[in-house]
Amino acid sequence: MDSETLVVDHTAEPQRPRPRIGVKDVLCVGPIIASTIYSYVGLPLTPLLLGRNPVLLSALRGSIASMVASGGFVRVGRVPLLLALIAPIPISMLTDPFFFWAGKRYGRSIINYLSDTDPRWRKRAARGERFFKKYGVWTIVGAPFLPAPTLFFYMAAGEAGMPFIVFIIADLIGTLAYIGLIVGAGFAIGQPAVTVAQTISNYALWIIIAMVVLIVAWSFFSAWRAPRETTRR
Repeated sequence: MDSETLVVDHTAEPQRPRPRIGVKDVLCVGPIIASTIYSYVGLPLTPLLLGRNPVLLSALRGSIASMVASGGFVRVGRVPLLLALIAPIPISMLTDPFFFWAGKRYGRSIINYLSDTDPRWRKRAARGERFFKKYGVWTIVGAPFLPAPTLFFYMAAGEAGMPFIVFIIADLIGTLAYIGLIVGAGFAIGQPAVTVAQTISNYALWIIIAMVVLIVAWSFFSAWRAPRETTRR
């Protein structure tokens, strides 16, 4: 009987076991994924509610358009100012604690990986940690106004070890300031903001149909372009 010869490649790198996804990973990342899906699924709510109930829309979506319209409705006396300011807070801050938790849970692993592949990241990570120890609270307060995705600042706060209660308070102050600015802009515009919002809601059905057509068309275009790009490579 022929004997089989086992050839071992000593130069090959050992395969690392894949990290297992646990309950904490699902609880941490799951709400972020669900919120992303909801942001697309809930798009038709904007034309439906913008001119009819912008406060409800701001509570459900927290969009700039809804807050501007709410400010306009406050100006004409149809919505209380306090309600217009409070309504968008929960949806605006919904995923912030989870980004903070993701930074606390995965931030160090990501930095270590980047530091191993590029030594420059060690200096960047150390510089970033010193920055957050000195200005971290004010960075979180100003995050909604900075020209960068807020999730990076929230994850950095978690990785840097900022106390959670401090993060939430700073996040709340920054969110309130941002909402106040947008609602205030709508209040300054006044009746024109209300008129535009009502016009959009009057044509809500056609706007929703156009959105669906664009999404379907983009999906077909992406599916058609993907094989072509693969063959070019």
